Parts: sequence; structure tokens; C-alpha cells
Amino acid sequence: MRKKQVSIALLFLISSFSFSQSLTELNFSKDYNLNKTNLFQQKKEYQNNWSINVVFSDNGFGAGATIFKQFSPYVSSFAGLFLSGAKDDREFEVIDYFGNTYTPYKVNRMFMIPLNIGLQLRLFREDVTDDLRPIVNIGVAPTAIIYTPYEESFLASFGKARAKYTVGAFAGIGLDYLTNKKSSVSLNVRYYYTQLFGKGIESLESKEKKYFGGLYFVFSYNFMK
Repeated sequence: MRKKQVSIALLFLISSFSFSQSLTELNFSKDYNLNKTNLFQQKKEYQNNWSINVVFSDNGFGAGATIFKQFSPYVSSFAGLFLSGAKDDREFEVIDYFGNTYTPYKVNRMFMIPLNIGLQLRLFREDVTDDLRPIVNIGVAPTAIIYTPYEESFLASFGKARAKYTVGAFAGIGLDYLTNKKSSVSLNVRYYYTQLFGKGIESLESKEKKYFGGLYFVFSYNFMK
């Protein structure tokens, strides 16, 4: 009888231990999955999808739009189109007696349309808050330089518009600031090298302009995804 009681007691202890271990493993599995889910949620980073841009430079100001393709949390590609004015550094405006402004000796108005194709690298991702994202970017910029006769009125002159084409390159540094999960604002400072091949464009009388590069300040409003 005593042996039977001891066997029953041992069986009960073993069953209790197995049940307790099963509960522990179940709780551990739930905690692991929960922590894994939270970790995934914490690692979710919103990235630029597309943006609208305002551009300022010595050549003038303009506007454009850019789209982005994310390869990793560090690297993305982008393609954007700008339209901006262009002018010769030697130009100056004069105000006549009636308050009208004009540029002496000017022959052509000029406009730039660069197609910016490049790569963007995010810096110091592990060291700074996710709201501030330092970036650098490089790329190429096939560019059309459109010019119209200055002697014609602004709109009418586009009926006689002509164009020259070239390929430039750029490099820049900037900062993205996330305002919320859906948008961010950014400032990029880029240097463009844009040179016409062969003959330039006569901006002023007897003075051709061939170089259209320089520093460009690009302000952007970004839509996130």
C-alpha cells in the first residue's frame, strides 16, 4: 500500500512540474512574440516618398518636384525636375523715368530645366534622433537651357524659343526634419557643375554664357510613407 501511495505522489509531482514548465514556455513564447512585435514597431522608420521643391541660386529661383526610392535605412535614390531662371553675372537692372525695369544690352532671357538623378546617404543614423536626419547626395543632371529673345514680350517670346542641351553633375549636403509621420521639411545645399559644350548663349550683346553651375539652395516639403 505504501509503495502505491509513493508512486501516486511521484506521478503527481511529475505532472505538476510538466504542467508548470508548459505554462512557463507558453508565457515565454507570448512575451517573445510581444517583444518582437514591439521591436518591429519601434524600428519602423518613415521615409521620403516624394517632395515639392523651391530652388534659389545666383542664376535665379525656381520650383520643382522629386520622387524617392528607398534601398535601405541609409541609402535611397531620387529623381527630380527643376525649372529655374538663369542669367549672366554681368547683368544689372535699370529703372526708367516711368518706373519700368529693364536690363541694358540684354539679348536673351534664359531658363534652366535640369533632370536631377542621384543617390542620397543618411548620416549618423544611430547617433542622432530620428527627427533630424543629416544627408549627403550626389548625382548627374542632364539639363536643357531654353532661351527666348529679350526684345519680345515675355509670353510672346516663347514662340521663338530655342534650346541647348548638356549634362552636368552635382554634390550636396543637407538636413531633413520630420514634422510628423506624414511629412518633413528639408534644406539641401548643392554645388552644380553645368557647362555648355561648344558655343554658348548670348545673354548680353557680344557676351556668351557657357557656365550655368554654382551653389543651389533647395528647400523641400516631403511627403512620407
